[in-house]
Amino acid sequence: MAIHPSDPPAAAVVAVKRAVASRVGNPKFPRSRLSTANRDAVFISLPHRIAYLAFGKIRRADKLRAAAKLGNWRFLVIEAKRRTAADDGGGGEEQEPIAAATIVKSAATMYETTYELGDLNEGPFVAATSEAIRRAEKLPEVREGRFEAFLLTVPAVHVTALWLQDYQDCHGDADLLLTLPPSDQALEPYRPMASAAFLAVVQDLARKVTSEYATRG
Repeated sequence: MAIHPSDPPAAAVVAVKRAVASRVGNPKFPRSRLSTANRDAVFISLPHRIAYLAFGKIRRADKLRAAAKLGNWRFLVIEAKRRTAADDGGGGEEQEPIAAATIVKSAATMYETTYELGDLNEGPFVAATSEAIRRAEKLPEVREGRFEAFLLTVPAVHVTALWLQDYQDCHGDADLLLTLPPSDQALEPYRPMASAAFLAVVQDLARKVTSEYATRG
């Protein structure tokens, strides 16, 4: 597999499993899809780091890797559902992403770091992350290369993207980004972009934000 799995701390994995298990089938969370999920069919998948690009870093950024800051761990929560023959003509199993869990550090000493649930999200970026991975795995450059997945968020310009960092390029020039909907419409959803091209669009969006604030002032 060309997108290689990240290696989260064991304590973070324990924390996310505990947090998800406490919510699956739990009527205390009636608005959550986890509350109606099958406990035996739910599992965590695709551990990856969240990268954050602050507004103050955008304009001066030359390389995305240097400008973005790595943050917490994020996991997709998947429910395996049995398809009937009437659904697709052949039955089988479908793995549906139903949530994303963000795990944060709760305490750290020189001997141990502990983690806890920071956020459990069931919004559109959950399915979009899974779809972006599915599309990325079909790209020739991804199939033939070695990449690690990150979730890049740029809140100031309303952009979130799957960021595939190329293991074989320490500068990040060969990195690929697939924008997740619903991000700013200046970026086409799921269109693979080189790091430099993606950053150029984000910088243009940031200039527009600055201009709008100046006009209002």
